[in-house]
Amino acid sequence: MNTAYPNISKLLIATVLAGALLASCATTQDGSDPYAKTKRNAAIGAAIGAAAGLFVGDGELDEVLGTAAVGAGVGAGIGLYMDKQQQALEQELESAEIERIDEETIRVRFESDILFPVDSSTLSTDARYELDDFAQVMNEYDKTAILIQGHTDSTGSEEHNLKLSERRAEAVFNHLALREVDPSRMAPIGYGEGYPVADNATPEGRSLNRRVSILVRGKS
Repeated sequence: MNTAYPNISKLLIATVLAGALLASCATTQDGSDPYAKTKRNAAIGAAIGAAAGLFVGDGELDEVLGTAAVGAGVGAGIGLYMDKQQQALEQELESAEIERIDEETIRVRFESDILFPVDSSTLSTDARYELDDFAQVMNEYDKTAILIQGHTDSTGSEEHNLKLSERRAEAVFNHLALREVDPSRMAPIGYGEGYPVADNATPEGRSLNRRVSILVRGKS
């Protein structure tokens, strides 16, 4: 299954949106709203953050790919290998978003509310079942690197959010290792509130920003 890779167009859209928001806020401010500047900055930040949050972790993935755990890769057949892996993930995972980033990279995105109770790094029972299915696919396709990324909303201090995101990424890492996914092909990393994909000013936006993404990449 060959899919389009929409990153560039999404990035351009988000950048244009940020500019439009800036122009709109600049022309509609009349001094009557004491929170106008805060609202403007939050909206612009969400648009820019959405673009920045489309794909992070390139360097970390390449570092894992440089280890012996993923061997020499699958050569010229990398695209087909990743196609089959994507199909297997889509069949096995019910509450995750599967997205193809490029020919060699897949992103699996879980909402943290599905994986964890609020402000907790203890995996829920449903999350364990879902990650068991993910581990099964990873063990079948063992020539890929796995980067587990924790993200939070902006509620609480930056330090708290960073540590929470790290603990959540590590909880997923540990569970996958228990399911016999080779730890040397995985890396957990927490980004805190640094890469929002929605506006933290709304409950819906904060819910989207609380997420765990897993990047899966092979090499030719």
